[in-house]
Amino acid sequence: MRSLKLGPLFLLLVFGAAVPPAHALEPAYVSLSAGAFNLRSATRPEVAGEVRFSRHRFHWLPGFIPELSPATGVMVNSQGAFYVYGGLRADMPLGPRESSPWELSIQFAPGIYSHGNKGFKLGGPVEFRSAIEVSRQLGGPGSNRGRIGLMLFHLSNAHIYYHNPGSESLVVTYSFRP
Repeated sequence: MRSLKLGPLFLLLVFGAAVPPAHALEPAYVSLSAGAFNLRSATRPEVAGEVRFSRHRFHWLPGFIPELSPATGVMVNSQGAFYVYGGLRADMPLGPRESSPWELSIQFAPGIYSHGNKGFKLGGPVEFRSAIEVSRQLGGPGSNRGRIGLMLFHLSNAHIYYHNPGSESLVVTYSFRP
């Protein structure tokens, strides 16, 4: 069976390259979510929490890439599986930034997964999360009442392990400023 022995080193390098200067690490949002884990089979409930930091321009990225927000979080499901992750997200307004209540967000986050005693086996501990979210600001423009959204994400080990079934989750999110 093929497995990756350098997974923790890879994660350290990815996280190290993604960390912005200390002044940019102010929490911008806390997000809570609940929904369905593993939509293709043996679907089970999941809950998660995430901290989203202020947007930052990473100068080592090409100029056409928007400002990115570091994010870190944890997901658990009813079978005892959990996923701890950290990565980057891009939040793009669907209309003029000042007045559009709608936002499209994409996220990529490597992390560590454990299937627990009875959870779904994804192939190994190093897994990657790819997500897309559509959210709407609650209240009028400039309101500080938070955002409600719908997120679809995929967990996969990108074939770094022999077994790579992948998993999709569909969750409702509520994000608010701390």
